[in-house]
Amino acid sequence: MREISDRDVLKICYLYYREEQTQEEISGLLGYSRFKISRILKEARKRGLVTVTIHDPMIHVTETEVELAKTFGLDKAIVVRVSEFGNHSDLDQVGQAGAQYLREILNRYHTFGVTWGHTVYHVVKELEPVEAKNLSLVQIGGGLGTIEGTDNNMLTMTLGQKLGAKAYLIPAPVIVRNRALRNTLFKERKIQETLGLARKADLVLFGVGLIGAEGLLWKSGFLSKSDTVKLKEAGAVGAICGRFFDANGRECWNELDDRTIGLTLDELRKIKHKIGVGVGQEKVDGIFGALKGKLLNVLVTDEDTATRLLAKSPSRGE
Repeated sequence: MREISDRDVLKICYLYYREEQTQEEISGLLGYSRFKISRILKEARKRGLVTVTIHDPMIHVTETEVELAKTFGLDKAIVVRVSEFGNHSDLDQVGQAGAQYLREILNRYHTFGVTWGHTVYHVVKELEPVEAKNLSLVQIGGGLGTIEGTDNNMLTMTLGQKLGAKAYLIPAPVIVRNRALRNTLFKERKIQETLGLARKADLVLFGVGLIGAEGLLWKSGFLSKSDTVKLKEAGAVGAICGRFFDANGRECWNELDDRTIGLTLDELRKIKHKIGVGVGQEKVDGIFGALKGKLLNVLVTDEDTATRLLAKSPSRGE
């Protein structure tokens, strides 16, 4: 086969990219095989003779999603550029993104585990009803009391109605007075069955809890100021399902774990698809610890939080 000149390479590129001719049409016109045309087009890209520009007004958000996923080994990152205009809060806008993602994937799963928090509340609030065939909905931790003025068991039932799924509840608080009481509750058949189902979940949705007075566990009366001190001394940066973890995502206060009703962090890690939702500067350390500890593989957040997470990663500058 005859050698191809740079002039012919450029002509092929022009015909393909500007004139939108097919590789087969170019093959017939210039006498090269389709395989040869394909190789020439790829080589032209490598040599810089052809460049592709994507005119995406959200290109910086897209780049942040890609970098976030790559840096933390995520399957997917969903980053929202929140708008200051309109009637939707930052949490509503992030909740909409999380709800849309759920709608896209729900029919692939059988058992959907959920634990409650402000961010999860907003995901459920924004979720349009969807028929999720053969899906069971299960709480993966005990109750937190009320969220946004609504009992969290009622929120689980509401989510179940939106999904057309049967909801399984844990009829107990997330943290109890002592280990003996927790062990007694663990003997209850209903709690055993629900936690057994939660361990079989292949999809889970959760938020990352705060340490201190602004956290739901403190607002709901489960923990005190002295607990805050102990948790900070233990290196706690966040919580999922009442389980506190340090900057590396490891459980860090065994005494409290012995009073907690719900999946452990190790059990959570085993779940195939873990969606974490988190927004705000005050949650950056907690989300970062969850990422380091492989406690989630999909993150839904806003652009500012994503940028702060990337800034904390030593690998970003390498």
